[in-house]
Amino acid sequence: MSKTYSLQDLELFLRVAETGNMSEAARQLNITNAAVSAAIKRLELALDVSLLERTTRSLHLSAAGESLIPYVQHALGALGDAESELRNLQTSVAGEISIGLPSDLGRHLLLNILDDFQHQYPRVSLRLNFSDMMQDLYREGLDLVIRYGDLRDSSLIARKLCDNRRLLAAAPAYIATMPALNCLEDLAQHNCLYFYRNDRPYNHWLFYRAEQLIEIPIQGNRNANDGEVVRRWGVAGHGIIYKSAIDIRDDIAQGRLVTLLDGQYQGQSTPLYAVYKERKYQPFRLTALLTHLEKNLQLF
Repeated sequence: MSKTYSLQDLELFLRVAETGNMSEAARQLNITNAAVSAAIKRLELALDVSLLERTTRSLHLSAAGESLIPYVQHALGALGDAESELRNLQTSVAGEISIGLPSDLGRHLLLNILDDFQHQYPRVSLRLNFSDMMQDLYREGLDLVIRYGDLRDSSLIARKLCDNRRLLAAAPAYIATMPALNCLEDLAQHNCLYFYRNDRPYNHWLFYRAEQLIEIPIQGNRNANDGEVVRRWGVAGHGIIYKSAIDIRDDIAQGRLVTLLDGQYQGQSTPLYAVYKERKYQPFRLTALLTHLEKNLQLF
C-alpha cells in the first residue's frame, strides 16, 4: 500500500502522543480537531495499524503507536538536522545540541567544559538532561549521551573520551573514627555508601588484585539513585564511597576525601564514552563538540 500520509501527519501524531488529547494538540497548533483526526486516520490506513486506543473518556497509544514513536522522532530529527545543515552550509557551528549527562560528572566537570564550548561557539544552544539512568537517545530525543562503561547497543557509535577507574575514598572525619581497614575484605565492617545503576543497587563492588577479580558485597545505611548525592555523603563523613576517579578528583586534591588502600587493588574500569547516533551526515556542531570534549577530557 502506498504511503499516503505526510510529514505533517507524523508531526501531528507526535503532538497527540505528547498531549494525550487530540483537542489539546489541535489547540496548540491552531487547527481544527477534524484536521488532527484526519491525519491520524491517514496514518492508520497507510500503515494498516491502530495507533491510538480510544474510549469515551480517554485516549492512549496502542502498542503499535508506542513502537512507532522513536522511529518518527528519529526521522523528523534527521530531516531537521538536514535542513539545519543546509542553512548553515555545513560550515558553521550553530544550532541546538541535546546532551545526556551523568549527574555528578555533569555538574562538577562537564558543565565547565560545555561553558567553554559555548563561549567558543556562541551560536550553539545546549539542552542538558542529567540522569544516572541509561538514557535512550531516540526515545528521549538526545543527540549525544556521555556515559561510563562499554557500549552494548550496536546501532550507536561510542567514542572513548578518557580512561577512568573507581577509587575507594572517605572523608578525614570518617577515617578518624572508622575501624581498621587493612584489606578489601574489611569493607564488610564499614558503612559503605552506594548508588543505583539502571535501577539496580551497586552494592557488590568489583576490584582487581594481582590480576584476579574480587567481588566484595557491601552494606551501608545510605544509598541513592544519584551519584552526586553519594559523593556528598562521602565528603560529609558518613561512610566510604567507591566512585569514578574523575568524579572525586577535586575532592581528593582539596583534602575533602582521602583515598583508601592505595596500591592494594586496581579499581573497576569505567572509561568515559560519548555515545551518539550513526548518521551518514553528522551535524558539524556535533563533530565540533566531540572534538572539544575529547581534547579537554584527555587531560584527566
